[in-house]
Amino acid sequence: MKTGMRWLKTFFITIIVCLLIWAGIVIYIDPFFHYHRPLENFPYIVDDQVDMNPGLARHLDYDSVILGSSMVVNFNTDLFKELGLKTAKLPYNGAYPKDQSNILNIIFDAKKDSVKQVFIGVDELNYSGDVDETKFPITDYLYDKNPLNDVKYLFNKDVMLDYCIKPMFDRSDSTEWNMIYPFWWQDEHYQKALVLMYYEEAKPVKDAASCDEYIEAIQQNLDTNILPYIKAHPETEFTIFYPPYSILYWNDVCNKGELETVMEKYRYMSRRFLEYDNVKLFFFQNREDIICDLNNYADYTHYSPKVCEFMVRCFANDECRVDEDSLDEEIDKLYDLTSDYDYDAIWDDWYN
Repeated sequence: MKTGMRWLKTFFITIIVCLLIWAGIVIYIDPFFHYHRPLENFPYIVDDQVDMNPGLARHLDYDSVILGSSMVVNFNTDLFKELGLKTAKLPYNGAYPKDQSNILNIIFDAKKDSVKQVFIGVDELNYSGDVDETKFPITDYLYDKNPLNDVKYLFNKDVMLDYCIKPMFDRSDSTEWNMIYPFWWQDEHYQKALVLMYYEEAKPVKDAASCDEYIEAIQQNLDTNILPYIKAHPETEFTIFYPPYSILYWNDVCNKGELETVMEKYRYMSRRFLEYDNVKLFFFQNREDIICDLNNYADYTHYSPKVCEFMVRCFANDECRVDEDSLDEEIDKLYDLTSDYDYDAIWDDWYN
């Protein structure tokens, strides 16, 4: 009997020690940055926006952030050093306004009043959804401050094997901090031939949704998820920008009979943003030299890092910035360009 009890005691102690070692490894490496900033020399794999962004927002050393959808993942944060900023990139692919709100809440909770600038890429299409909708379900135990549910992180098999153990033996997938969440596309993938090869043209639609329906949803999203942060932090400059989708995107908009509606959405959103003195607004959508050159794109919306470099230069010198006086003129330029464009000619000289 004593031998059996001794064996059980040894067994349970061994299990507890193993669990403590397991948890200790996860806490020390902390691959999702839940407890501390990244270790200086560990080859982290940063590839999970939903699970890693909260920890990065809390523990990275930064004084500005760039937020948005996949439209911002090609930004190299080193470029923002030219603006005198130390920038963290915290995107969510397909981000809805609620995704932006979730991460902004963590950013300002962690950094208080030390955030100099927030850059937000705004995709008007995603601002028409429900105010509580996120692109992907959030992982509660990584977003909240409840230590009791951290067991789901501490004893997660994938966290240990894929993010703690694997990088120790294979550094090939380690992430460069200035280019986290990068696309797999290389320079040779940004070309007209490939864009047209994979592009599926939207079919014409007779009855488009009314503009009023969209505007009401956009108003609710702005008032609930975005504008409260702008209003609450007048010490922070918010740089709002509309990413430059290619001319093929506008071909789809025209086919669906939504061009006038989209223009009105831009007018409404922009006017709301421009109500605040701490907002700078940039309109890249009507840059004909960018959007009509499909060699700038890997598909009909996603542009190359060179376009990102151009936008950062604009942030520095105010090129493409709009205000209340120039807003209507810039939107009218986009309307004239996209409504009168010879879309059939895009397919001429396919490989040119």
